Amino acid sequence: MSRKAPARYGSGLRTRPRRRSLVIGTLAGLVVWELLALLAGALTAQGDHVVPHLKVIVTEGITGLSHFYRGGWGPATTLQGAPDSVGLAALAVLQNGLVTLGRFVTGYLAALALGLPAGLLVGAARPVRLAAGGVAGLLRMLPLLAMAPLFTLWFGATSGASIGFVTFGAFWVVLLATANAVGNLPPHVTDYPRTLGLSRTRISTHIVLPAIVPELRGALVLAAGTAWACVLASELYGIQSGLGWALNQTLVYSLVDQMVLVAGLFAGLSLATSRLVDAVTGRLTRWNE
Repeated sequence: MSRKAPARYGSGLRTRPRRRSLVIGTLAGLVVWELLALLAGALTAQGDHVVPHLKVIVTEGITGLSHFYRGGWGPATTLQGAPDSVGLAALAVLQNGLVTLGRFVTGYLAALALGLPAGLLVGAARPVRLAAGGVAGLLRMLPLLAMAPLFTLWFGATSGASIGFVTFGAFWVVLLATANAVGNLPPHVTDYPRTLGLSRTRISTHIVLPAIVPELRGALVLAAGTAWACVLASELYGIQSGLGWALNQTLVYSLVDQMVLVAGLFAGLSLATSRLVDAVTGRLTRWNE
């Protein structure tokens, strides 16, 4: 007589994009874009400017990014008379990309450091979880694009304000997911260690936290996406560095070809980060697979 395998707690990610799907989706997007460019160019006088052809994006768009190089790394800037070039554009992307990535990583890790223990505390008692969950859910629903200028107004157009906004946005996702995961734990997971005399702190850190990681896996990926949205929104208002600042400049001067490239960089960094978080959490939860 065979014994039925016990049900496993938590679940793996089932919406993770496959490499083939990404390649096919990217190629399809490029084809659709070029068709739109042809259509816009045929129907309107400004169509080539509003929806530029791919050839324009990969030539004039790339070299045009040279203007966002702020100097300090050796070569002269375009303001100092240097011509647009692919090399200067690469320096501009690297310089501003590192700034944005630093703000994202710092803010995201701060959200994890604050959200995980806060979620464990909130999820430990059902009345607290129900009371705090309503407040946290309300704050979670605040429109981030509306909050970004307020953070700039309150804390100035600084990297600290940007990091704080990233932390604010991702914190509520982590807190609510952690509290919910704690609430979903089967009672025996904590009852048995409690009978052995383990303290509440040791139960939280050695039993509860490892047990909820599988359920948190998707939420941590979602929090990373939220953090990217926040760092973009924070850099749109007043800050003079980062990819968000570059995107804002392309919007001000209607540089659609460069706008597409910067937006693509954001999408690529967000996707790479999500896959990294997925890989790390997947490694931590191999015991559950």
